[in-house]
Amino acid sequence: MKKKLFEDFQPVSAGAWKQKIQVDLIGADYNETLITTTPSGIHIKPFYHQETAPQQEFPYRGTQNGDWYISQAIYAGNEKLANKKALDALQRGSDGILLVIPNPKIDLNILFKDFPEVGIQVHPQFLDLDFLNQLYHIAPKSYVHVDIIHQLASDGNWFKNKQPDHEKWNHFINSYDGFFSNITVTTSLYQESGATVAQELAYYLAHLNEYLNHCEASGISLSRKRINIDSSIGSNYFMEIAKYRAYRVLTTALGDEYGLELEAYITATPSLRNKSLKDYNVNMLRTTTECMSAILGGADTVHNLSYDAFFNKTNEFGERISRNQLRILKDEAYFNKVQNAADGAYYINSLIEELTHKALEIFKTIETAGGFVQSLFDGTIQRKIKESDAREREAFNNGSRSLVGVNKFANNNEQLKKEYELYPFVKQQPRKTLIQPIVTKRLAEELEQIEMSNKVQS
Repeated sequence: MKKKLFEDFQPVSAGAWKQKIQVDLIGADYNETLITTTPSGIHIKPFYHQETAPQQEFPYRGTQNGDWYISQAIYAGNEKLANKKALDALQRGSDGILLVIPNPKIDLNILFKDFPEVGIQVHPQFLDLDFLNQLYHIAPKSYVHVDIIHQLASDGNWFKNKQPDHEKWNHFINSYDGFFSNITVTTSLYQESGATVAQELAYYLAHLNEYLNHCEASGISLSRKRINIDSSIGSNYFMEIAKYRAYRVLTTALGDEYGLELEAYITATPSLRNKSLKDYNVNMLRTTTECMSAILGGADTVHNLSYDAFFNKTNEFGERISRNQLRILKDEAYFNKVQNAADGAYYINSLIEELTHKALEIFKTIETAGGFVQSLFDGTIQRKIKESDAREREAFNNGSRSLVGVNKFANNNEQLKKEYELYPFVKQQPRKTLIQPIVTKRLAEELEQIEMSNKVQS
């Protein structure tokens, strides 16, 4: 009879492991030497053990077949060109299309001409009921993302005013069947402006709670609705895997408070936060690992970011490479064959549990202060994000937060250009706003601007 693997070895307890580590430290303090603290306040241990790891199962993915989808984001400023680009992308590896529509004058008949039955996400940058009604009659199976709170947080103003925006949003949620209209919560703004992972999750929860509160008070039924989460993927590989699992844990928990069985559909794209003009080809490596963590964390749709998306106009090479990065993960690395590869990982499960606890603590503080929108008007959310952003920038400037090719292992022979096709820095638009908008900003911007300024002066 064959022996079972490792049956000759006795199990080692967590205490025994720690005791051995302390012996090897030769007097050095265990906590000071081996315990590190993340920006979210989570203490990372040198090892994780079955004895102390959470035993519960965490939710994974929302799609019916457990698969994830490759999408391509297309700016539909010109309906003919956008239609041509979308059909081409679908022929060359994209499973679906994400359309960003800038104004209600876009001819939808031209935009959706010859579209096959694929997943289509529509992101209108405005709130117009006539447009939405027209869209429903042309593409009733598309998924429309309307987030009036994100509009306020990112722009500083509502689309029009609070009351008419909520009335239109009510009509949008109530008037359409299926997944055409859902509650959309855009969290990319928080991540790309410098929020920690715990803050991002907490702001998601508070943001969503505003909508659920409103629906309950307005008598809006959510029995056939789901939550669309539009997110950005950060650079901490394992933390991001845990983050996407935590999104679903928090969604379920908040839904339980309202007596709802809420499901989340998560769309993820790599963040601009850690992308750089310096050694810009490294951006492709960053987006690859970021997409991997979102997939392993259970994102439903992933649309990649071209390595030059923030400084070049859309181009064939950048879009093809970004799409093929995902195709390689799916077709060659088989990331769609094992649906729950991260299940049972003591480290990741511990991160999920700690992130949810940290997020809930922040969420309760926000609710005590009057809720998310009130906190935006009070400036509390903006201040907390700025504080987190400042800490990360300080770490970047002193080298403890590394960007390879930028502040570590930089290519000194590479020179930045004086001008790029797109302006790669934060654009200042002084205007009157109801609140201070939350502004996204890349980590490397200040360093790049200094280098470009020195080049111009020389």
